[in-house]
Order: sequence, then C-alpha cells, then structure tokens
Amino acid sequence: MLKNLLATVGLVVIAKKGFELYQHYKEMEREYEAWRKANADER
Repeated sequence: MLKNLLATVGLVVIAKKGFELYQHYKEMEREYEAWRKANADER
C-alpha cells in the first residue's frame, strides 16, 4: 500500500513539473512570435 501511495505522489510531482515546463515553453513561443513580428515590421 505504501508503494502505491509513493507511486501516486511521484506521478503527481512529475505531472506538475511537466505542466510547468509546458507553460514555460508556450510562454517562450509567444515571446518569440512577438519578437518576430516586431522585427518583421522593421525590415
């Protein structure tokens, strides 16, 4: 039973970290698109 509890806690921690990394990636993607549009206007 303790193994199942620890496995569940580990899964939650990994899922949370994965979601944080996904949010960071999407934020970087938005910043890149904004930068690209701003630089496209200068050309």
